Amino acid sequence: MLLGLIKGLIVGLVVSIPVGPLGLLCIPRTLVLGRRAGLAVGLGGTVSDTLYAALALFALSFIRSFVQANEAWILLAGGAIISFSGIRLLVTRHPIRHPETVRSKAVSNARAAEGVLNGFLISVTNPGTLVCMLWLFTFLRVDTVHPAAMLTEWAGTALGSAATWTFITWIISTFKDRITMGQLQILTKVCGAAILVIGLASAAKSILLFL
Repeated sequence: MLLGLIKGLIVGLVVSIPVGPLGLLCIPRTLVLGRRAGLAVGLGGTVSDTLYAALALFALSFIRSFVQANEAWILLAGGAIISFSGIRLLVTRHPIRHPETVRSKAVSNARAAEGVLNGFLISVTNPGTLVCMLWLFTFLRVDTVHPAAMLTEWAGTALGSAATWTFITWIISTFKDRITMGQLQILTKVCGAAILVIGLASAAKSILLFL
């Protein structure tokens, strides 16, 4: 059970790396409107991640034999795609909006709920999240046979995603007076490098399976 929880936490952490549209909305809102506003957006993404995790685990439980028979090819293809995404983050300048361009408002409960909805819609309309989860679950060889283990992995994914956004918004809100746009760009590059390493590890693992 503990191993399944750890695997789920890893998946939740990886899919929540703030380099996509969700991060580009969460970061400025945290800088200007405060941690609550940014966290609401991030948790909206967590709701989407939780939904996609359930779909991925459910799908893998039905195509388990196919995945086992073609694990090397799946890891190679997934590794190549993830590596390309990491390289793109390293070489592309992403337009992180300056926080002054975000209009400051008091964060009411209704506005926080709106942030959750916005985060969910941004994340759920990205089918790449589901593909990434299918690949990660295959890479980590999660248990898709026992319902209790699958539930633990699913819960771990949700916790990992929520913990990531909680930590990110805490860091940004705590040190917002010292954070510059250049530093945010560096953060994007670091995340890109991390994604590239994960992709290369998957490709290397697939090569070992071919041998």
